[in-house]
Amino acid sequence: MPRDLHDCTAAELATHSVESLDRDTAPSDAAAWLTENGYDAAPVYADDDPVGFIHKDDVTTDDDGDTLDDHLTPLTIDYMISGDAAFPAVLDALIEHPVYFLGSHNNVTGILTRADLNTAPARIYLFDRITYLEEHLRELILDQAPNWKDTPVTPQELDDIHDRYEDAQAANVALDEIHYAQFSTLETIVTSVEACWEPCGFTNKGTAETRLHDVTDLRNDVAHANLLIENTDSNDFLTEGRTTDNLYNTLDTITDILDNLQDAGYHP
Repeated sequence: MPRDLHDCTAAELATHSVESLDRDTAPSDAAAWLTENGYDAAPVYADDDPVGFIHKDDVTTDDDGDTLDDHLTPLTIDYMISGDAAFPAVLDALIEHPVYFLGSHNNVTGILTRADLNTAPARIYLFDRITYLEEHLRELILDQAPNWKDTPVTPQELDDIHDRYEDAQAANVALDEIHYAQFSTLETIVTSVEACWEPCGFTNKGTAETRLHDVTDLRNDVAHANLLIENTDSNDFLTEGRTTDNLYNTLDTITDILDNLQDAGYHP
């Protein structure tokens, strides 16, 4: 991409104040401890070495036994992630498993879960790209749809744009009126004009509407500090609430549109 965008790695997202359980902890006590602290998972140690981990779904307060041996998952490479892993790679990994661990010198140094995608580093990463996408869409609209006010934009939206434009004029900082349109309005314009949605890489209006609507929803949640991941337990197709898989696909949409528009010569 022509300008540098904010990066975000697994190390920035992960929780680093790692608490652990001893292998000799009773399973019922481990379950109660996880619930009490609100933890999804925790590493399990024996003789100062990590031997595995316990997920909240692995144990209950009704479990019997003196150790966690029958309940832990071995801490293999499948559940380790590099601290340098980039945000898209983190999303891809979290689709497969709900928890990963960062390690150094035979110790667990961080825990990464799907819930960590609701933290500030993820919001900053996404906000930067969505803002950059807005800039591209505004340039596209000015070029391909100069009569955008004749598209299905509502009178209320036009009034709000005009009010913000007048405020900018009064402050002597006015830009073209399209710069005062919200992202949802840009979505309406782009999806109603073939000369706009086609350079974005969409093959039909319906796909453009669906995928850009997902971007609008994500943009609103990022801007208003709502949950980005609403369901951390599943990635099934019929799952309610945004999942890690949904977020991955929406980020992919943003990246694809930016790439297509830049290939078409749009470089705001």
